[in-house]
Amino acid sequence: MTRSLSAKEHPMARKVKVIAHRGGREWAPENTMAAFRQALDLKVDGIELDVQRCATGELVVFHDDDVGRTTNGVGLVADISLGELRRLDAGSWFDKAFRGEQVPTLQEVLELVDGKCMLNIEIKNTPVSYENIEEDVVALLADYAHKESIIISSFDHYVLARLAEIAPEYKLAVLNDAVVLDLPAYLARFGALYYHPGFDSCRADVVEECHKNGIQVNSWTINGRKNWSRSLDLALDGIVTDDPEDLMVYLGRAVAV
Repeated sequence: MTRSLSAKEHPMARKVKVIAHRGGREWAPENTMAAFRQALDLKVDGIELDVQRCATGELVVFHDDDVGRTTNGVGLVADISLGELRRLDAGSWFDKAFRGEQVPTLQEVLELVDGKCMLNIEIKNTPVSYENIEEDVVALLADYAHKESIIISSFDHYVLARLAEIAPEYKLAVLNDAVVLDLPAYLARFGALYYHPGFDSCRADVVEECHKNGIQVNSWTINGRKNWSRSLDLALDGIVTDDPEDLMVYLGRAVAV
């Protein structure tokens, strides 16, 4: 009987990229500097985060359109000034140890990461629509010294089309959770070299087709060792996970503590 490979013996274990979803939702409040610092300390391959625009025009790192789930505030991000967002507690909902954690700006995260790992910036443009937000993102990234480590993704493919026009130098990723016919041709419309499907819709034939066309596949949100094992078998390029620490241990890249 052939012995099954352990995770660290799997041929993909050293190749697959560990990407911390919203900085790592398992160990810190999502999309906060605390989460991003822990991800960097672990030396993940990448960090995924979400970007919206607040009422005073700054790009802030926040997932939901409404602040209620992850802060002590109420209302839409789009309707709240940066000063008001700063006064919200974005940590206590997760654990009292994170009381006073603030909603960060994208500029602050760029300064923290500073090229230490790949940064996947997801532009949120639904259900709230932010006119020309892609131009704001490109303008903010203009002075970032590590543009080669940036991937910009969005579920709003009109945003990606606009980015392909105004900033073709950036790596783009199509976010999707449905089956797309002739996927390589669809991605080519945006010059996208990355495909980010939901894990439930991720199939081996799709990954293989992408790889044949020079497209990398980073799938989300993948938690638990059973799913990580399947991810390795699918030959995914990147695993977007809430628990990057345990994934690193599973892959043999970190020691359990």
